[in-house]
Amino acid sequence: MLSRHSGEILSGADGAVTASREATDLIRVLGAPREALTRRTLAEAARVMAVGSGTAGAALRGPDWRLDVDADCIVVGNADEQTRRSPADVADHAVEVQVFGLVGAERVRVLCPGTALRVVGGRSESLVGGWHVLSALVRDGELLCAGGPWSVRVAGSPPRAYAGAFAWRPPPERQPEVGETARQTRARRGSDVVFLTTLASYVAGVLAAEHDGLQGEARMALVRVVAHDTGASRHAGRPVCDTTHCQVFRGTARASPEDRRVLSLPRLPTEAWLPYFRGGREPWTARRPAGQVRAILGEVTALEGAGQQLQATTPSGTVTRPCEPVRSALRLPACPRSAEFGGQTVVFRGEGQGHGLGLDVDAAARSSLTANALLEHAYGLHLGN
Repeated sequence: MLSRHSGEILSGADGAVTASREATDLIRVLGAPREALTRRTLAEAARVMAVGSGTAGAALRGPDWRLDVDADCIVVGNADEQTRRSPADVADHAVEVQVFGLVGAERVRVLCPGTALRVVGGRSESLVGGWHVLSALVRDGELLCAGGPWSVRVAGSPPRAYAGAFAWRPPPERQPEVGETARQTRARRGSDVVFLTTLASYVAGVLAAEHDGLQGEARMALVRVVAHDTGASRHAGRPVCDTTHCQVFRGTARASPEDRRVLSLPRLPTEAWLPYFRGGREPWTARRPAGQVRAILGEVTALEGAGQQLQATTPSGTVTRPCEPVRSALRLPACPRSAEFGGQTVVFRGEGQGHGLGLDVDAAARSSLTANALLEHAYGLHLGN
């Protein structure tokens, strides 16, 4: 059994497939040799053809393989028997992510290791091999890759793996809020490009970007939060984004069996967005131009941080204000504990990383609490035993 969205193996070995003539012909259409026919290439090819045909259920049937549209999977071999044994679960459901909004699709290059296809108006066309500028390909259709995940370079970065499909879906225009920086405006607008993959591949990718190596009860708690937030996006009516405005995503990863088990648990009992942050106790120092600080804070002569609040001393007295807008605007690692004003530079000092809202991931990793207890403490949820 294979994921229709990412080509991931859901059950069975990732080896050669003795498939029907129809399946073999499908691979041949996509330019792959017969000996390259594996469960993964078959899944990717079927996903491509399903989108291109517009009639997935009718177009993709054969004696040894079929597409299950409702279950979001492809079954190879004895379809009825495998479906009974290994039904597709929540981990393999489709997730959409707004990607590359901060850098722009014109600064993203993509490479398909197999056959790349563009689907426009229900018709698919093969693309020449090599690296392509994403914006040049995706503006008038959907991009799919048969033969492996996309290799993606973002503004010249090392390649990242994206197992799924890209589509062009510009967000509605929005007016910037008072005090927004240009970067904040781009992040809150969202992206023109939407990426489709599986929930498991997305969640594993977010954990790799947000807190690589996290294990145990803390990882279980964060897996549930990341999965929950895919259905509670900060962009009204739009998918979750790939920046710190939502949760960081730099490509897909393979979920562990334990991650997949956690994803099968019931959705957390709230419709609200659930924030989390890296946390930690590592001290940091950050320097910012005094003019930039004055533009955000006004004529401040002293500053102290206490939790999520800042105490700012001004010529007219002391003012208390929320820390997060200031932290975000100045791009500080966390809410500062103190600031030194003098000359043309302001020196901020603090500890840890993140906005300090919701689940403190590093503290959770040091805790002896269960995943449920961590979530109850962070968000006031009632999860039972």
